[in-house]
Amino acid sequence: MPKTRLTIIDGPRKPDLQWAVAYPEKHLHIHFETEEDPVDVHLDRMEELADGMSFGLSGHVVSSNHKSKAFRAVYHLSDQGSQRRGVIEILNIMDS
Repeated sequence: MPKTRLTIIDGPRKPDLQWAVAYPEKHLHIHFETEEDPVDVHLDRMEELADGMSFGLSGHVVSSNHKSKAFRAVYHLSDQGSQRRGVIEILNIMDS
């Protein structure tokens, strides 16, 4: 089965991502606006990429028709911090 790809058109700032990963016991959710429907996720991992403005994210979806599925995302912040875009890949159980 193919993966589902959602294009992020807006999302959180870097400190919000860091907070969610640093305190997993708080079960914090991160909200992404996508071209399709909004998606809320629980982050398990955040990796800052070499440019310092992009991040590899992974965890599981906590909303929408993709609830409970694992995801991977590449998320980019602009230099001004006002544009936050990327792509979320919703994984099939066999892919996670």
